Formats: sequence, structure tokens, C-alpha cells
Amino acid sequence: MIGLPFPWLGLLGTTPDEPRPRADETYAGDRTVEAQVVAEVASFGKQLGILAEAVLEIADERQGAGVERLRSIVTRVETIKAHHARSLEDRAEEAFGALAAADPAAASRLLSSLERRLIPPESEPADRDDAAA
Repeated sequence: MIGLPFPWLGLLGTTPDEPRPRADETYAGDRTVEAQVVAEVASFGKQLGILAEAVLEIADERQGAGVERLRSIVTRVETIKAHHARSLEDRAEEAFGALAAADPAAASRLLSSLERRLIPPESEPADRDDAAA
């Protein structure tokens, strides 16, 4: 990140392969505390998201340059998140297609495993005789 006044702003446009600020490089405060907060409590993005949400709740329908800039940033962040979520879905579908082409039996096993995780089993009637009646 080159010359950003707030290093965490660079996080908004990075990809998983791009470098990110590290707690030991970007803080004037206690690096150990900052690293533990990020590891155990909330990432930078989560902290900023909560703060933005709270400020916008307080601002409600108020207008002003700062509120509008914050709304714009939140909208842009949500757009990026949606793009990445869709991108992840696309990559998963592509990977499954490749698996199905290379090893149909493995693809079938994976599909069955995912269905078991995602689709709760239908509840069985207590008495099958009553269910047939």
C-alpha cells in the first residue's frame, strides 16, 4: 500500500493474493494487543463495518457530506462483498465441474456429502401405519 493515510483503507480493494497491513507494521499502539484483538475479537473490516453501521443508525435520515461519504463507502464495500461471494460460488461450481469430468464417482460422493450437510433429513412419522392411513 503506497502512502495511504489510513493503511486499513487498502483492505477495501485487495484480493487474497495482495499484501495486507500487518499489526506489527501499521500501528503506533501496542502491537501485541492489536494483533490479539484482530485474531480473537474482530478483523479490521468487521470493526469498521460495525462502526459504520452504528454511525449510520445514529445519522438515520440526516444529510451531510460525512454521512453521505460513509453511505457511499458502505455501499461500495457491500458491492465488493457481493462480487466476491458470487466469484466464490463461480469458482466452486467450476471446481465441481472439473471434478465431475475427472472423477464422476468422487463428484457424486461430494454431492451426497454436501446434501447431507445442507438438507436436514425429513422427519419420520412416529408410526408408519398411521402415516399410510
